[in-house]
Amino acid sequence: MKWLNNSKCFFITGMLIILIATGCKKLVQVKEPDDSLSTNTVFSNDSLAQAAVNGIYIKVLSVPKYFLNGGMSLFPALSADELERTVSLSSEDQFISNSILSGNQLIYVNIWKAAYIYIYQCNICLEGLRKSTGVSAVLKTRLTGEVQFVRALCYYYLVNLFGDVPLVLGTNADVNALMARTPAEDIYIQMETDLGAASDALAVDRPNTSPTSYAAKALLARVYLYQQKWSKAEQMATAVIDSKQFMLESNLDTVFRCNSKETIFQWAPVADKINAPEGNIFVQSNAGSRPNYKLTNGLLAAFETGDLRKQYWVKTTTGNPVYNYPYKYKIYQSTSPPEEYNIVLRLAEQYLIRAEALAHKEMIPEAVDDINKIRSRAQLSGISRSISSEQFFQALEQERRIELFAEWGHRWFDLKRTNRANTVLKDFKGSNWSSTDQLYPIPFSELQADPNLEQNGGYD
Repeated sequence: MKWLNNSKCFFITGMLIILIATGCKKLVQVKEPDDSLSTNTVFSNDSLAQAAVNGIYIKVLSVPKYFLNGGMSLFPALSADELERTVSLSSEDQFISNSILSGNQLIYVNIWKAAYIYIYQCNICLEGLRKSTGVSAVLKTRLTGEVQFVRALCYYYLVNLFGDVPLVLGTNADVNALMARTPAEDIYIQMETDLGAASDALAVDRPNTSPTSYAAKALLARVYLYQQKWSKAEQMATAVIDSKQFMLESNLDTVFRCNSKETIFQWAPVADKINAPEGNIFVQSNAGSRPNYKLTNGLLAAFETGDLRKQYWVKTTTGNPVYNYPYKYKIYQSTSPPEEYNIVLRLAEQYLIRAEALAHKEMIPEAVDDINKIRSRAQLSGISRSISSEQFFQALEQERRIELFAEWGHRWFDLKRTNRANTVLKDFKGSNWSSTDQLYPIPFSELQADPNLEQNGGYD
């Protein structure tokens, strides 16, 4: 994003963020803009409209451990069987023990409130772009597609964390403040609508630091997969794979670099000397320090002998005690310019999506071929194309667990959507686990503010 290096654009974007995003005191109950500048002014020309949309990205990337800035790689991994803290911290220990309190500020501030702030900004931009007569048609189409992509991404995570959530598509504060929870299946329909429109609106040849048509297709493939729409999931994943715009990196050490050929979509850092949020969250601040998180013994044991992903993506500390922590991203903080970006979508997942979709269509040999591409990159022997369906799905669970560990909540969501959470996590967490733990609690402050919201089962 060249605009990140433009101080004038930073200034304009800062004003726009204040204009369109201040006053978000409540998750769904968000103030409408009350600044003297109106959205008509903000969307009066191309440069201001671009700055307004860029303001969404700056908001997303401002603080690590927030919703789309490392938070989805951290909190779901603690809830699943991937990560543990090295030193106790009450607010995060609740994720590990699956005993999250509805008053937990991480649930409210870092996840729920942050998500709806981004959604509200998206809605303001969509309304402003739709009404604008001063923004060029080409730019209006592209920016609308970008914002639809971001809104769909937000709702994908909200639904998979909380289940039914309010579907906020406008900016009327009175309406938003009293919204009830919308059935998850209806929110998936909205995701499909947004991503389908984004896929049509966005170009295929723009830099991967902003949403493109292939980014929309890649996320749509995942959305279809989660709804068990196998043929559509296969179609979208194939469109991305067959585009030849992306390729699996042969060197595992470069997969999460900003110039990785595998990346479908990534956000560039918005501040100098700040790299990917996962590096800041997981990596030691210096060689002698203790990492804040370690991989579980179960995950470490799941790596097959000779799997290069363990060599390149797991870091082991020296000294006593020894900690093993995620090392996909390798930079804690300071390089200028940044070398690791916030990678949202990459090609390996598309192979795994297509493999799963093909297997459900009883095309096991073809599904195995996709898995074997991932295994070959890790220098593991291929799986036989003649394995049974049951053996295939066991192998698929293993590949997704290893390839996507500590990355965007994949393990947590996989266990739930495949109905494996109760079996796996009851065995792993024992009496700490209850089937109602598969959904996070609706924040208590939101239940107080909105009488139409209802709490998830298992929470007071």
